[in-house]
Amino acid sequence: MMQDYQQELAAIKELLKKNLNGMSVTDISKALKKNKNTIGRYLDILLISGHVVMRTYGMAKVFTLSERVPLSAILSYANDMIMLLDDGQRIVEINDHFLNLLHLSREDTLGKNLEFINPPEVDVHELLASVREGCGKNEHIVTFRLKGGEERIFKQKSIPSVFDDGGKGLTIILEDITESIHAEREIRESEERFRMMAENIQDGLIIMENNKHVFVNRRIAEMTGYSFEELWTMGPLALVEPEYHDSVREQMGNLENSGDISGELQMWITTKEGKRRFVYARITSAIHSGTRYFFIILTDLTELKEREAELSKSEQRFRMMAENMQDGLVIVENSNFVFANRRLSEISGYSNEELQMMRPPDLISPEDMHTIENIFNNAQGEPPAPEGFTIWINRKDKQRRCILMRVNVAHQDSTVSTYITMTDITESAEREQALRDRIASLQQLLK
Repeated sequence: MMQDYQQELAAIKELLKKNLNGMSVTDISKALKKNKNTIGRYLDILLISGHVVMRTYGMAKVFTLSERVPLSAILSYANDMIMLLDDGQRIVEINDHFLNLLHLSREDTLGKNLEFINPPEVDVHELLASVREGCGKNEHIVTFRLKGGEERIFKQKSIPSVFDDGGKGLTIILEDITESIHAEREIRESEERFRMMAENIQDGLIIMENNKHVFVNRRIAEMTGYSFEELWTMGPLALVEPEYHDSVREQMGNLENSGDISGELQMWITTKEGKRRFVYARITSAIHSGTRYFFIILTDLTELKEREAELSKSEQRFRMMAENMQDGLVIVENSNFVFANRRLSEISGYSNEELQMMRPPDLISPEDMHTIENIFNNAQGEPPAPEGFTIWINRKDKQRRCILMRVNVAHQDSTVSTYITMTDITESAEREQALRDRIASLQQLLK
């Protein structure tokens, strides 16, 4: 009976092979001298199994022989692992890729129930269990590890199939997606590492894509007072104070025109609360897949700027005091001249520039040089500084002036700072000398 059944199907296929333009059910029944209903059932079997193709022309249904590629050819050339099961989950066909994975031969698998396949490699038992589990699903992810620890991942597709005899079965296709899954994992891990780094650095980070915010880290929100949602809607210059807008536009324009280079600038921004913050911005530009990216790192230098301002004020107060004191003042750091006030120029007659170029013997009288050397040598060893000592100096105009000099030394880390004050006591010294001269004259007269 089955043989007659197959013969009738073969007869219909042979008839359609000779009539390439197709034939209707009526045409086929007349040609084979069979009942139309019988021919119709045979055509349904051929249609379901993919042997024929039906086209409709108005009310007429025309059948033609389908162009089929042999299953063996598909199995041989497919890169995926393919296995055909009948309705009892017995293996009807399997390709070499699948056999290689199972470490089995074709004789070990064909005609056997999937559940009773016993591969020599224990680690693929898990694979077969996952395949059986996914048989009723359109798509299923199969993951298992080889005995060496290597992970393999497959996407399993289960496609209902019909065999030539009309019997139903299932085609199992395993697509190896191990590399793509691993690549996705690496990308996700890389993104997680980047996000963790970006969220925990002390600097603010902004990433812009075609002048639109696509990422800001938590530090930016802390620095500006704006929430992430508010920052997304803000333009690139929204935080920058107006006086710096042109500089920022010029910097970003230069980066757009010159390619993958970086730039930097310092500027004031305004927070949501209206406070001013001074930031140091480093901007890097890059093009990827036709998209322009800007990477902006902001370092909050407000406290440093405020300390600098305080130091500047302190320095200005010191300079104002030093320039207006009645004594000359010289500051030397590690034997380098760093400051001399205006009064010293008035006492010596030399400008600051000239004083910087001079050696001590050029200014101090030779008889006092030994005293100066002893004083400075003792000062470097941090003994108690003397209250003062007198020396004579030679002014630029050749006048001699008597100077009361005081030396103080301070050590900080590796810096030795020497502070020298000079008081012009020439008139007092001259009066004292005149008095001594008169006393000496009187003593001479009394002898």
